[in-house]
Amino acid sequence: MQHTPLVSVIVVTLNNGALLKNCLASLMAQSWPAIEIIVVDNGSDEDIAGLVAQEFPRATFLRFEENLGFAEGNNRGIAASRGEFVALINNDAAASPDWIKSLVESAMAEPRAGAVASVIIDGNTPAVFDSLGMGAALDGMARQVAKGTLVGGASYPAEVLMASGCACLYRRAALDEVGLFDPDFFAYCEDSDLGLRLQMAGWRCLLAENAVVHHYYSMTFGRFSMKKVYWVERNHFWVFFKNYPLILFPLLPLATAWRLFLQAWYLLRGNAATDGFRQNTSMQELAGVYARAYIDMARAIPKMLGKRLKNPRRIGMWKAAMLLHVHRLSMKQVLGIAKRGN
Repeated sequence: MQHTPLVSVIVVTLNNGALLKNCLASLMAQSWPAIEIIVVDNGSDEDIAGLVAQEFPRATFLRFEENLGFAEGNNRGIAASRGEFVALINNDAAASPDWIKSLVESAMAEPRAGAVASVIIDGNTPAVFDSLGMGAALDGMARQVAKGTLVGGASYPAEVLMASGCACLYRRAALDEVGLFDPDFFAYCEDSDLGLRLQMAGWRCLLAENAVVHHYYSMTFGRFSMKKVYWVERNHFWVFFKNYPLILFPLLPLATAWRLFLQAWYLLRGNAATDGFRQNTSMQELAGVYARAYIDMARAIPKMLGKRLKNPRRIGMWKAAMLLHVHRLSMKQVLGIAKRGN
């Protein structure tokens, strides 16, 4: 490399001081020499400021009195950063020492790499992957590729559709072109939206197979949280309207009907991927959350279509459709009922 670019690492946190400490310690141990660390506190009740000041004084600390959400929290951190590259990592994840080095080397080798995905391993079950990038279904719903599959003997794709916001790298020039996370999303699917905006603008997303992160899942909102259900169900439609090629628009009602049928079927018959909902909520409550999500989604469709018109699009409709086809996930894969390749 002709120079050593500065990498700004953004960590958004909401409480979970013990996990944040583990995350920041892993960042302090990075082999890449040019790093700035920015911790964004989204209104924690815990003394996160004291923890950072006492144990990680090199880190820049930004405190907000309210929870801005994952999207806007990261946007504030990025706005305060100076790096040629911006890395994101969840507060409940820990990076291997060469994480940044591997991400930057991949990005520097390909000038059109707007994003680089990490190899994310389930920290609670380290024999399996959490993510090798992300794929998407016909209705805009996304999911981690290879989630739950065994680490041993895995083959790593060189290129993926999108990087998981849990741990990834973005090129500043790419973000300057397409914009940051959409704050209207608040939480969930915002990384899918940004990833697809980058793809539609002609940027590529690579996977750095030596950029390893362990994700310990703090469950800030809970795996079966109704807030999470609401955000995911509302936001994935916004991803579709903002980014999917027009040729796929007629398929949205059919794809949605198929997914809802599968969800209802497996909820009623029982399945490891859906049993948590059966145990933690009633069908009536779940139906109410879906109804509210659909109403709020529909109200914002004109706004999302307006944002779509502002997105730079440098690949044609057919190429975009083929890109989504290559990285497609079935509805069963998206719902966690079947793994990629089944």
